[in-house]
Amino acid sequence: MAHRALTLLVSTFLAGCAVTQRPTVSEVAAPEAAKPADSAAVTVHGRLEDLGNELTLLRTWGTPAQRGYAHGYLLGREVANVGIQEFEARFSRGPGKAILELARKSVDRLIEYPEDIAAEIDGVFRGVVASGAPRHMKALGRDFDLVDLKVANALDVFGLMGCSGITVWGERAAGGGVLTARNFDWPLTGPHLLDGTIVLVQHLTDGTATASITWPGYVPVVTGISSEGVAAFLHVGSGKVTLTPEPDSWPTGVAARRILESVRAAHTPKDAFAKAEDLLSYTSPPAGFLTRVVLPSVPAKGAPVAVFETDSKKPVRGGSVEEFSVVTNHFFQRRDGRGSSRDSERRVEQMSECVAGCFDGGDQKVSPAEAWEALTKVERGGGRRFGTLHSLVFRQAPWCFELRIGTQDERGRIVPATQSARRFALKRDQLFPARAPGPDPVPVSGSGTGASSGSDAPGARTSGAGR
Repeated sequence: MAHRALTLLVSTFLAGCAVTQRPTVSEVAAPEAAKPADSAAVTVHGRLEDLGNELTLLRTWGTPAQRGYAHGYLLGREVANVGIQEFEARFSRGPGKAILELARKSVDRLIEYPEDIAAEIDGVFRGVVASGAPRHMKALGRDFDLVDLKVANALDVFGLMGCSGITVWGERAAGGGVLTARNFDWPLTGPHLLDGTIVLVQHLTDGTATASITWPGYVPVVTGISSEGVAAFLHVGSGKVTLTPEPDSWPTGVAARRILESVRAAHTPKDAFAKAEDLLSYTSPPAGFLTRVVLPSVPAKGAPVAVFETDSKKPVRGGSVEEFSVVTNHFFQRRDGRGSSRDSERRVEQMSECVAGCFDGGDQKVSPAEAWEALTKVERGGGRRFGTLHSLVFRQAPWCFELRIGTQDERGRIVPATQSARRFALKRDQLFPARAPGPDPVPVSGSGTGASSGSDAPGARTSGAGR
């Protein structure tokens, strides 16, 4: 019973087109209270960029520990605020405290963070401490600590999320290329999960870069892309519930991030999807997960998208895809899990009808605007507890990155991201400038050419219009 409560309550942790202009540089130092005690001994390998309409992009570079420290130092108050509000909302009443203690005691046994991810999470926490951000959780009578941050970063192991998405490609995509779209549906415990949404861009030392839609302090990926044009999205699946993962498992979000870091545009679909399946074999989601992997270009043979159906034992690649792909929350290939819900089946029907309607009329293609129409058909909102917290339409070439973030109305009801006024159309070099930041810039993998926007000064903040 305790494990069941852990699964259900930790499941809700940390969650669920106006074109912005290029940011202009304004080197604003971090707040005085946030400076480390020995600022000369610490270099902050990151900066904040204002994308307008209250959306922040955090850009980090260097080693995992350096990127983590920059994350925690530059967003210390935000990391602490999201963690405190979420933990107090979930674990301060009823059996919540006992459940949280069980999660804290279990996390090191059940979860294995790869060495670099562990170093990054540790760096985030060190940065938060160095920033001077208040970490006291009044309702729990203690400070938010490193163990709490580890639990937070394992949200998908203990958790469930809704989510819906489509992918079309080639002659069926207006403008060509591979067009993919995604709704992220998640329980809402307060405005911090909407207002606190950020874009995290990480520049690895090998020249690869990733961009994820996330929250301060969370370093795995639920919605993300790479500079190579690969996309990865998580959806809860319909695996047989095992209540807890196998010991020493990766969170699925860590595997999704690894996929973005590892798969290259030059890989064949066979090699790319084999790599993805291998990385997902390190996971063990108790309720099952669907991981949707989208490649940047149309292959000569086969589809540029694969869906992996993973339960606590193993991942299985979904069946073949022909003209388009629709993914919600149930397995198609596997028959060894739970039955599909009527809601998940209905969303498949609604999006499939929308895509088929585009194929049958007009130019017989799906445009980004029509992808938004498909997402709107299956949006979740109007209540206070669950909704579409963010939505994305993405294509590597010709470039399209359109992000929407949910809001709340004056009565606290969720305005789904698809309907929200918080809309962003980001250029490629706003996410992936041609040269990575830092003291020794290197070309960014897959980013093409063009000048970098923003200052390379560590800890600098850039700001721009578009609100």
